[in-house]
This record gives sequence, C-alpha cells and structure tokens, in this order.
Amino acid sequence: MMINQEMLKEQHYIADQQTTTVTDIATRLEKPILVEGPPGTGKTTLAKAIAGATQKQLIRIQCYEGITAEQVIGEFNYSKQLLAIQMGKNTDINDLFTAEYFINRPLLIAMNTPSVLLIDEIDRADEEFEAFLLEALGEFQITVPELGTIPAKHKPIVVLTSNGTREISHALRRRSLYLYLDYPDTLKEKQIIQTHIPQIDLMLVDKIIRTVQRLRNSDKIANPPSVAETIEFAKALMILGEEFIEPEKITQLTGILLKTASDHYEANKLLSKQSTN
Repeated sequence: MMINQEMLKEQHYIADQQTTTVTDIATRLEKPILVEGPPGTGKTTLAKAIAGATQKQLIRIQCYEGITAEQVIGEFNYSKQLLAIQMGKNTDINDLFTAEYFINRPLLIAMNTPSVLLIDEIDRADEEFEAFLLEALGEFQITVPELGTIPAKHKPIVVLTSNGTREISHALRRRSLYLYLDYPDTLKEKQIIQTHIPQIDLMLVDKIIRTVQRLRNSDKIANPPSVAETIEFAKALMILGEEFIEPEKITQLTGILLKTASDHYEANKLLSKQSTN
C-alpha cells in the first residue's frame, strides 16, 4: 500500500517529502523504520498517523529499563495449566506447553494482526532486549522454546522510536530504514498549528512560533517545548485571548510549554524581556 503526504495530512500529521518517502518505502519493502530525534518532534505521532492512514490497528510496546522478552511475547497461563492438571485433562506434561495455554502479548499479537507495531523509546531498553528483537524485526518470526519458531501471519508495519539516550546497535540499524525528525521549521510548524486549529488567526500563529522558537533556541532551556505543547499553547490562547502572548501576561502560560521549575523560571526571565513585537 502506498503512503503519501495527503494520507498523513488527513490524520493531522504534516510530513515533509523525506518523511513520506521513507515511510512509503519502508511499508512496501516490509522494513522497520527507526525514527530518532529530540523528544516531542512527532516520532510517536508518526506511527499513529501511519496506523490511521492504512486503517490498521496500532499496537504499542512502551520500552523501559528492565523490560524482558516475555513481557512483549507472552507467557504460559500457569493457572490454566494447573486447572487442567487438577481436572485430569492432560497426563503428559508436554501437552501443557502448547499454544492453548499461552497468553499472547503485544509483539506476538502484532505478528498475527494487520497492524502498525510501535516500539516506543527503544533506547530506554537494554541491549539484551534490543538483541532479542533482531529475529522478530529481521525475519518476522519469534522463537519460543516450548512452542518452536512462530512465523508472522501478518507482517506489521514497524516503527521504532529513540530519543538518543543511548546508542542503538548497528545490527538493529541495518535491519531498519532510518529517519531523523527534528523540531519543525517555521513554515511546517505553521501548517501543523493550522491543521489542528483551522480557525486560528495567522498573525497569532506567527507570534506563537516566534515565542516557541525563542525558547527552543535558548541554551538555558533543558527541555524545549514539543510540537504537541505548542498546539496546546495555541489552543489556550484561543480560549483566553491573544493578549496572553504579550510580555506582561505570557508568563501565566509558560506552564503549558515547559514542565520543570528550572525551565519555567528561565522562560519567564527570557520572555519578560520580549518586546510586544
């Protein structure tokens, strides 16, 4: 299935030509997409947009330190096995280790369902978990010792995201097509805001983008505003009024854009010096 910019735009995702091309080619070649970039640049949203554009179920694996293969593949239902033994249903222990007694988790479900598989923040998982994924993403099959090798009935569209907290292995990179998403430029962010808030005044959009980019360009802001936070900021201004973007009032809304005390403090100092222009 071909994916184009218009299909993604219908999902309220504004993609440049490179993003669209990589997404389309990866989908048709049945290759994972490894998407890297700063937090809040639309990596996770891209996977959601692909799911909507292709009308497939989105299945998400949120990675974290200590995540294990069993937590994403599945496990045997020990209660059901015990009940079978008590009822005398199975006399051979091997009969208890079959698919009938296995609880499927997200990765195995994705291999059996027309879906978009989002493996979010793979950089938070350890290298052992990443190595385990190589078989699933390279050959679209999963090996469970008791069940053997299970091939995918449906090859999912796979999107892996990384915020760059650790280096991803070359083995995983080689199995994927690569895409880097940075914060949008002025024109793209303008299109994003207009897509989500069609009725917004264009002069207000320009003021919003100047304010947000000023925060992003400051070396004193540790966690710059994401695209989603920019949209929320714009919605707040639509509710409260355009005057809240002016220096004397804007500090009341910096909590929408920034989520730590230190960033909030630095932003208030920076924006209080901003001219009304």
